[in-house]
Amino acid sequence: MAAVKNSLIRLVRTPVKTALFFLLLSFTVALVCLGANLRKLSADNMAHFEQIFTTIGTVEQKPEKTMQKAVWRADRKSYRYVSQPVYGETVQPDVLDFEGAEYLSGPDRRACYMAQTPGLRLRDDDRGMWHFMIVEASPVEDCVPADPVQMQLKRVLFSYYPISFDKFYYCAHTERNPEPMYAGKTYLMELVLGLPHDWEVAENPIAGRFEYQPVDGPCSTQADSKGRLLPNHLSQNPVQELVPGFYETEEGKAWLALCREYELSYDSLPVTVTNDLNLIMAFYAKEAYISEGEAFSEEDYRQGNRVCLVPDDFAVRNKLKVGDRVHLVLRYANYAESASRGGVQGRLTAEGKAYEPFEEADWQIRGIYDHTVSPGRSLGYLLAENEIFIPTASIKNSNENHIAQYGTMKGYTTAFQIPNGSESMETYKALWEKQGIQNVEITFYDGGYSKLEAGLKNMERMSLILLTMGIVSAACIVVFFCHLFIAKQRRRTAIERSLGMTKGQCGRSLLAGIVVVALAGCIAGAVIGQILAGSAGAAMMRPKPYDTRYSNGAPQEDEEGRVKEEAVYLTGPDWRVAAASGGAVFLFTLSVSMAGIYVNLRQEPLALLSESV
Repeated sequence: MAAVKNSLIRLVRTPVKTALFFLLLSFTVALVCLGANLRKLSADNMAHFEQIFTTIGTVEQKPEKTMQKAVWRADRKSYRYVSQPVYGETVQPDVLDFEGAEYLSGPDRRACYMAQTPGLRLRDDDRGMWHFMIVEASPVEDCVPADPVQMQLKRVLFSYYPISFDKFYYCAHTERNPEPMYAGKTYLMELVLGLPHDWEVAENPIAGRFEYQPVDGPCSTQADSKGRLLPNHLSQNPVQELVPGFYETEEGKAWLALCREYELSYDSLPVTVTNDLNLIMAFYAKEAYISEGEAFSEEDYRQGNRVCLVPDDFAVRNKLKVGDRVHLVLRYANYAESASRGGVQGRLTAEGKAYEPFEEADWQIRGIYDHTVSPGRSLGYLLAENEIFIPTASIKNSNENHIAQYGTMKGYTTAFQIPNGSESMETYKALWEKQGIQNVEITFYDGGYSKLEAGLKNMERMSLILLTMGIVSAACIVVFFCHLFIAKQRRRTAIERSLGMTKGQCGRSLLAGIVVVALAGCIAGAVIGQILAGSAGAAMMRPKPYDTRYSNGAPQEDEEGRVKEEAVYLTGPDWRVAAASGGAVFLFTLSVSMAGIYVNLRQEPLALLSESV
């Protein structure tokens, strides 16, 4: 104890050196602690955001050019011009399967199926629909239907609503020179109810002159699995003059098949298949989210389990709950558009028949989802009414002969997921450019991850600089003051040994004081570094708002109903890092001190005295 007391007394006698050693050591320990804590915070936040964010890419084939299409407007007696895209050869999704593409999911080219759901209600009782019908009718008098003409209803082949009238107005609204119609003839017509003929140009549209307009007629857009349109001989004429024996002809049978197709479609809903729910923008942006049950599992996708997600309004209307089964009868696939874009253009097969079922089974409800509509979202990315989702592999039979329409890849039908980070996106873009595929645009969405990543990397670089500066400074300060307090004390060591002190007593005499000061300095520095790390972390990683339309997270609505969220950082420094930083510097100080003492004690007292003279 006397040796330790003497050591401390000697430090007190050199207050400037002692205080300087304490302050400098505290500063360097604080610097090491700050750098280490910030480095750990950046790594923890990177891992945290890696779990929250996902990066997806959408794929869309761009048109080669646009062309103006002239559409006649009978109410204004003039043309209006509509821009239409012109695509080249359809690019197949397999162009995305190239070497080096590190997909975490996909590429997923989704199809939308039309499916019947026997016994289930698809709409509320008060839900209105366009009045659509296929009828036989004759004009009241000879006419040219360039303006509304009155028609006598003869027979109803199909109508969404019961027909309670015997006369209606008809106008070939988009034909400049329609064919004449004669009172003595009967015409087969596919019609949809429009607005009053002169609703845009008249101050007071004539009451009761809501006109029916022609649409479609028997047509087909059936394609093979490669997207090639199958040849057909359907007329695509929405108005057909009836002659004796017409319904026995191929054209007449196609009209009857069209009526049956509409009857089947009236009780049908869209079923979208997917290999990853997060690749559907509505779910990715949290405009749609699971309100009951759970989403599909990896096993569901891999094994093709017959499970489904249904919308909440559909579930309420039919009193369905999680675990119930929904019977789906799949009839045809649409590879051209999403469910929200509507049905296929050609409703019949290339042979002029209605599509027959190719898959029929029960799908168990795995989850019920709710959905909102984001302002500005284009129609294709929205969800359709009654849209049901199922895993792609849950369809066991081939749809090869049931592809009602095939189109180019769209952002809302084709997507994939890659690892997060700007480096990953840049690598993918570079690899994609090497493929030389023209007119295909890939758009990435990461919910702001790249900006967060850039900030965290900047903080990581700063923490590395602070840590390096702290370690180097600590090493220099420890070596320097150990030299002052130990190596420069050779004369003292020689005198003490000459007076009969053992090597152990001399060692304790040299070590005790520096250990006390070093321990105090390391503790103080660790505490200061922990406080600084907490303040710096809170300041540098203050929560920043970001738009959840393209990110993962629970939905929250602001007062205007927009879904928003904040990127919440982890800001709490780890006390274990402070303890490890201070402990490491203290152990280094102890090691250097003991090494210096060992060198001193190896020499004989007389040799030490002679060096000091």
